[in-house]
Amino acid sequence: MRDARGDAVTTAALSVVRRALVEGVPVTREGLAQEASFALGGSTEDALRHVDAVAQRLGVSSLS
Repeated sequence: MRDARGDAVTTAALSVVRRALVEGVPVTREGLAQEASFALGGSTEDALRHVDAVAQRLGVSSLS
């Protein structure tokens, strides 16, 4: 079974990376929070908690 929240976090992260590479938009915490919030359908604070949880599960240090 797939993890829908993990997929949403991946979608948000790849959207931010794509905008940075293709459009030259700077990568910011606020930008990631907005993308994650949209993908997860919640507040930016909740979204960043989910992003952080996925990052830690994958061995990436905490984002906070």
